[in-house]
Amino acid sequence: MSSRSQHRENFAEDFLAEATEIIAKLDVASIEKAAGLLASTRTAGGRLFILGVGGSAANASHAVNDFRKIAGIEAYAPTDNVSELTARANDEGWSSIFDSWLRVSRLRADDLLLILSVGGGNVEQNVSPNLVAALKYAKSVGAKIIGIVGRDGGYTATVADACVLIPTVNPAHTTPHTEAFQAVIWHLLVSHPAVKMQATKWESMSASEKRRAVFLDRDGVINRAFVRDGKPFPPPTPQDLEVLPGVPEALHELKSHGYELLVVTNQPDVGRGKQSREALDAMHQGLRALLPLDDILVCCHTDKDECDCRKPMPGMLLEAARKHNIDLAASFMVGDRWRDIEAGYNAGCRTILIDYGYSERPPDREPDLRVSSLREAADWIIRSTPKGAHPA
Repeated sequence: MSSRSQHRENFAEDFLAEATEIIAKLDVASIEKAAGLLASTRTAGGRLFILGVGGSAANASHAVNDFRKIAGIEAYAPTDNVSELTARANDEGWSSIFDSWLRVSRLRADDLLLILSVGGGNVEQNVSPNLVAALKYAKSVGAKIIGIVGRDGGYTATVADACVLIPTVNPAHTTPHTEAFQAVIWHLLVSHPAVKMQATKWESMSASEKRRAVFLDRDGVINRAFVRDGKPFPPPTPQDLEVLPGVPEALHELKSHGYELLVVTNQPDVGRGKQSREALDAMHQGLRALLPLDDILVCCHTDKDECDCRKPMPGMLLEAARKHNIDLAASFMVGDRWRDIEAGYNAGCRTILIDYGYSERPPDREPDLRVSSLREAADWIIRSTPKGAHPA
């Protein structure tokens, strides 16, 4: 058998082995950073512009759909408008088609560029000079940049805020592997708990097998908050923890109607060193002993940490949904602050505000209901439970 014939027989096996090697070499930290940039762009009301040439342009179109539909991010690709693109190429030149399009789109500092490219752009070698021009313009207005690129990343890798480099394991297959893994990475990103907002079709079809949940803030919802200057604070010690009247009965009734009861609480005093983790754990041990809670999730970060779990980010709710198989669209978030309402909205839940009239900003989105206690919230949730629904 000739070496050529033998190579043909082993080609599929070798190609897939290369793909396995690429996966093992991917930089997970850069992917996580990209997810964080996408989430923060959405929170800030920014837009996502996806640029690619050739096969990467086709990937850009697919990715726009996913980021809009699944992640709830306003996204666009200039290559989706063939008439405008070819007119610009004809009248202005190939190298300026993307940056001129971005100028008309009024690219601003809270927007995000996603570059899909094999070479990443290189003016000297005349490789995608249009991407280089677009990147320079994006930097000039302060927009953030994510790259999913191959080879050495080109110009994209030198300026991107997060660059996912598809490793070259076989130079003969750089292009097919890079363009294939662009799809792997963006599908990972839209599925990331910090980014994903809506279930995809096949996953949503199994929603009947999922559980309903009531997500609960802690201080001011379950236990009494310490209010100073019109703002709520957590109890400083386990001895100061006082469960609010009517809470045990309300939670038991919700439980009897089939709801998982999941506490999601910001506790930045631990991160600031003002409260020990031991004291926090003791409080939660006491709550578990008194109340029918299924889980307690805690974020001890501060705003400066820019994490994905601190409310108003939906990270804790999304983590709990995965862990407990929760149908977010059939679930509720009950809180007493704007952060709770925003987190519930961002996770796709219905939201209820226990309104104490705190001296702080209101939520950007109006809650589905305002009440004065968890008891009122539970009654409304139970009335909203579909007829015929049974406890899981």
